[in-house]
Amino acid sequence: MSHPAQAPEHFVPFELKGSALTLMVLSLRERNSDVLASHLARKFARSPGFFRNAPLVLDLGTLSEPDAPIDFPALISTLRGLNFVPVAVRGGSATQQEAAVAAGLGILAEGRAPGAESPAPPAPSCIPAADAPAPSPLKVVTQPVRSGQRIVAEGDLVVLAPISAGSELVAEGSIHVYGPLRGRALAGARGDAAARIFALQFAPELVAVAGEYLVNEELEPTLMGKSVQIFLEGDRLKAEPF
Repeated sequence: MSHPAQAPEHFVPFELKGSALTLMVLSLRERNSDVLASHLARKFARSPGFFRNAPLVLDLGTLSEPDAPIDFPALISTLRGLNFVPVAVRGGSATQQEAAVAAGLGILAEGRAPGAESPAPPAPSCIPAADAPAPSPLKVVTQPVRSGQRIVAEGDLVVLAPISAGSELVAEGSIHVYGPLRGRALAGARGDAAARIFALQFAPELVAVAGEYLVNEELEPTLMGKSVQIFLEGDRLKAEPF
C-alpha cells in the first residue's frame, strides 16, 4: 500500500504577498441595476470580447445617492452578463460595504482622493537629494509583443518592437510604440487624463486613455499605418497624426 510523500518539515506550499495590480474601475453614478444594464450594454456593444473576464472594481464614491441601498446581486448579474468579473467595491457607506461583502465582493481601501492637495514641499535648497521624489518608473520592451501577451507598466511604457493583434499594453502613464501597433493599448490606467498613446504605425484593435476608448471600427481609416497620437480632449478621445 502506497503512502503519500511527506513534505519537508519546514515546507510551505504557497507564498502570499501584496501586489499593486492594475484593475478596471467602474465609477457608479446610478444605483438602479436596470438603468445601468441598459447604458452598459450600449457602451460595450461596440467592443464585444475586448473586456472578457476582466476583473472589475465598483467605485461607490461617485453615487448621486451616497447612502442609498444597492442591489448588488442584480448588479453583479448584469456585469457578468457583459463578461466582466466584479471582484470588489471601493468607497461607499458601511451599510453598502456590508451588502457588497454579503454578495461575495471584497472591499478595497480608498487611497488619497483624486485632486486632493498635497502639502507644499520645502524649498528646493532644503530638500536633501535622498528625499527627492522618485520619478515615475519607465518600462522599456525590446522584444515583439505576441498575441495573448499582456504588458503592464506602473509609469510610461516604451515598446521598441511590433505589437501583434490579440496582445495588450496597459500603462498608468503614456504608451510609446516605435513600430506597428496592432493590439490593444490602454494608457492612463489609473485615471491619468493627461496620458497619451503614440504609435509610428497605427492599426490597433482598441485604444483607451483614462477609461475612454475607441475600437478599430471607430477610427478614421486614413490614420491606419500612419504615425498617430491618441489623447483626451475634455471627455472625448481623439486620434491625430503627428
